[in-house]
Amino acid sequence: MARGRGRWLLPTRLLNVCLAALCRGGSLAVAESVLVDAIRLGLPPDVVTYNTLLAAHCRAAGLEAGLAVMGRMREAGVEPDAVTYNSLIAGAARRGLPIHALDLFDEMLRAGIVPDSWSYNPLMHCLFRSGHPEDAYRVFADMAEKGIAPCDTTYNTLLNGMFRAGYAMNAYRMFRYLQRAGLPVSIVTYNTMINGLCRSGKVGYARMVLRELGRTDHAPNAVTYTAVMKCCFRYGRFEQGLDTFLSLLDRGYVSDVYPYCTVISALVKKGRLGEANTYCDLMIQNGSRLDSVCYNTLIHLRCQEGKLDDAFELVSMMEDGGLESDEYTFAILVNGLCKLGHIEAAEKQLFYMEMKGMQSNVVAYNCLVDALCKFQEVDAAIRLLQCMKLKDDFTYTSLVHGLCRVGRYHMASKFLRICLREGNNVLASAKRAVIAGLRSSGCDDTS
Repeated sequence: MARGRGRWLLPTRLLNVCLAALCRGGSLAVAESVLVDAIRLGLPPDVVTYNTLLAAHCRAAGLEAGLAVMGRMREAGVEPDAVTYNSLIAGAARRGLPIHALDLFDEMLRAGIVPDSWSYNPLMHCLFRSGHPEDAYRVFADMAEKGIAPCDTTYNTLLNGMFRAGYAMNAYRMFRYLQRAGLPVSIVTYNTMINGLCRSGKVGYARMVLRELGRTDHAPNAVTYTAVMKCCFRYGRFEQGLDTFLSLLDRGYVSDVYPYCTVISALVKKGRLGEANTYCDLMIQNGSRLDSVCYNTLIHLRCQEGKLDDAFELVSMMEDGGLESDEYTFAILVNGLCKLGHIEAAEKQLFYMEMKGMQSNVVAYNCLVDALCKFQEVDAAIRLLQCMKLKDDFTYTSLVHGLCRVGRYHMASKFLRICLREGNNVLASAKRAVIAGLRSSGCDDTS
């Protein structure tokens, strides 16, 4: 019997290697076919075989597909192990299913399978993301009670979860504890801290951690600097953000278009279009592959400069390269056309957008409603509003202001009431304009 087991050992390993390669390549159907052929030839799959398929099915089709593989596994007489349940718990975490993740963890314990750190990590991550930080802390405490050593990922998950739950300073204190205790603090940990502190508005703390990182053996990377740059721009520290981007360039860390897009967008908002153009040219010279976000940034820049021909040329380049115009593209184009008074061209863009199935692009519609009202074409704005599937506060605010400008206060009052009935609101200035207009026209009932 031992000789028989040895005879099949190598072929089963080869089968597992083959299945792993097929699964990594996304060829799940081929992998399943290979397994069927192997069983027909008398080659017995083992727990590694099924775990490989289970993890791939979980990633591709979700938790139910993974559970189906576990059912087949048991029918074949192969018992699940810790890796099996870890994959299922991770599958539940990816889908945001904390109850399923907890049930699988409990089932694992009842089966007498000892969990490891990779059983706890996705469970904590899922609980944090689902808005249950207290339960995530309890899971971490349970891990410590059972004497299971946390790994880098455990601490990074805990820190990231604290930031998501709004406990920025708790995360900062945990980070300091890790440093004092000599526990693993990797570049991922530093990036988690810097990004979390930036998102929480703790810019000073983030820059302090960044300076400390510069004194360690870990080299800051593009993720580190981009997080700080975004934070500086978000909280009005523009020059610091620009200096951070220049540091990225000096150190050769800019490997994709994302940092470029971030700084170009910030420069456009500041009205520094010349500098924005300089970085656009530099980005293209560096051979960066442009994605739809990058194209939208460039299109927005051209529209801000009033160079609509260049903007539409960029749209053509984007679509020729196999990328589709999205809702942001159309909103940028419609807004640019409206600002230059090209109302008919903006309407054509909306029509083209609808032809592509994007009828719910409320931002693009709002741009046109606002433009029509500013050009005192309020009846056209009303007709457009009635065609809109979605409306928001800005839609009604633009229309109410537009009606007040042409002295149609009773109509403005009507749309104000419709807006409130639909659960929307308008800016206080629009309400004041309606009330003042009704009073000036001799109407005392402004309730």
